[in-house]
Amino acid sequence: MEAVVSKPLAITFDRRSGRFVLDLHGEPVRQTVCEFLHTLSFLVGQDVEEYLLSTDSRYDYVRVPLTSAGLIATLSLHEFIAFRDAYGNQMFLLKLEDLLLRKGIKI
Repeated sequence: MEAVVSKPLAITFDRRSGRFVLDLHGEPVRQTVCEFLHTLSFLVGQDVEEYLLSTDSRYDYVRVPLTSAGLIATLSLHEFIAFRDAYGNQMFLLKLEDLLLRKGIKI
């Protein structure tokens, strides 16, 4: 029930600063584009099925790198899945925006 009630993870892109802003437990985390891509690469590279099927307690939480300064978020499995979803959606929006701009469509 917690996953249904919890607030969805929000990632926005601040065009003025050129940084992504992630609201993590009420605290804003600012990521450069490179840090965003590094976090996305880490999330995609993790075998979710391994975490879900393992009964070992070391698979109950996932440590996710957020910044090049060493900020790491320790996430529960349901937060980890929400992270993957939010980062995937943001990447989709970036690719869509790029496609539209290359076609000459301004948003």
